[in-house]
Amino acid sequence: MQVHERYLTRMVRREGLPVHDRQADFDAEETTCPACMTTFQTAGTSRCPECGLNFG
Repeated sequence: MQVHERYLTRMVRREGLPVHDRQADFDAEETTCPACMTTFQTAGTSRCPECGLNFG
């Protein structure tokens, strides 16, 4: 798993994107999308309203 994570990190950095180790907290009233950093209400949500990342 560590080898795979290092590979993914290199791919992301090669594209010039930041590497974040974040997750969405659906137990909170609102959370932040780990992909696009949009903050949104979690009630009844399974996708990020901005980028469409599927959490379910």
